[in-house]
Amino acid sequence: MHGALVSDVASLGARDKALCRRAGLHSVEQVLIKPRADLARRLAVSEDHAARIRSAIQRAAVPPMHCVWDTLHTDTTTSTVVPGTPRADEPGPSPVGPAAPTPAQAYLSTGVASLDACLGGGYARGMVSELLGESAAGKTQLLLYTAVHTALALNTPDSVALGGQGRGVALITTHGRSAARHMVQRMVTMAHACLQDVLGARADATSLAQAMRTMLRNVTIACAFTFESAQHVLCYTLPGLLERTHTHQRDAHDPPPIALVVLDSVPPLLQDDSLQEEEPRSATAAHTLRAARLHALAEWLRRIAAGAHASDAATTRPLAVVVVNHVSDAFEHDQALVRHAHALRTSEDTAFSPRYAPDPAHLLPLPYATQAAHFSGLLASVQRGDDALKTAQLGLVWANCVNARFLVSHTPQRGTARRLAVVFAPHAPAGHAAYFAITPRGIEPCVAGAPFIQNAL
Repeated sequence: MHGALVSDVASLGARDKALCRRAGLHSVEQVLIKPRADLARRLAVSEDHAARIRSAIQRAAVPPMHCVWDTLHTDTTTSTVVPGTPRADEPGPSPVGPAAPTPAQAYLSTGVASLDACLGGGYARGMVSELLGESAAGKTQLLLYTAVHTALALNTPDSVALGGQGRGVALITTHGRSAARHMVQRMVTMAHACLQDVLGARADATSLAQAMRTMLRNVTIACAFTFESAQHVLCYTLPGLLERTHTHQRDAHDPPPIALVVLDSVPPLLQDDSLQEEEPRSATAAHTLRAARLHALAEWLRRIAAGAHASDAATTRPLAVVVVNHVSDAFEHDQALVRHAHALRTSEDTAFSPRYAPDPAHLLPLPYATQAAHFSGLLASVQRGDDALKTAQLGLVWANCVNARFLVSHTPQRGTARRLAVVFAPHAPAGHAAYFAITPRGIEPCVAGAPFIQNAL
């Protein structure tokens, strides 16, 4: 019920609607994100009365329940013809949804076979994946290489090298126009190297120039400096672009449908100075607003990933959405927790036998710090001989908003090799890792313990 108005809630009385209107609470979200005490003061009513108002709005905002049986077994006997019309006696066509994607269509390749194998096939379509890592770890370089590989549609029937149109890519950067220009320049360098490898002896100046123009035509870049500008891009600009490229008839000069959306990166949109619109603001109110913005951002990204922009269900095609997040240093308590977990993994004396298994009824709940280590990237950052442990920014709220999280980090040798590890994902086991190197030509795979050094950045 995103964007719904309080006046549309049928179960709410006229007096309560008037109270919300006089308090300036017009949308459902404005009421739900406020603590009960703040809502009572804003409405000038008791806390019990405010709780009843919120409960009524919450019940109205809950989406209808759908059973799995109803989803898998659609009634195909229902006619779509209106009774009483001239064709009332003829059976109407049954509504047909989009065909289930094949395994090859369910994932978007990173451009490197070893990284695809590590991620369980690549970036899953229809999901919001997060690329996590410290500064200069190679997050943007890896995503730019994936964007080039997607725009050129290499190793597919639509490959630009074979005369195809390629696939569309949408890049959203929060680092300004200069960063966008550098991204384009880097993509041109990567695309030139990829085309030379694919075309081989056929890589003449004319064919390379034509392929480069096609690649640049397939890439759309937008700059979002604030949360409000990101909202405009994700709610209006990008859905309109997706609608045009996915449903309209296209000729050779129109851009192809977009297959990849990249947001680089999320933390700049949640800077503290952007949350100081109403002074003074308490810490609780600032945290509430921050959580609401994170949830809203995740909802917009999930709608784009699921293909909710399509007006026709038959043309709905899920997209791969990848966002970039930063890391922060782990504190002493987290470091001790990880060292203990790492020792349990590597010690031969702690072999677990079922006969010594404790009774589940006697097990105490895990503390939050112990649970968070599994999804914050803390355990994934463990490498032998490396004490620089990291944890994801944006906290638990954002961890529950993304569907998959992958960690990019330097190797313990601090060489040119980078490590890509799975923190959590529904399609890949946690802990899987692969190694790659960043070169002037793009991304190249390398073996753990033998980092790629020649021609490396």
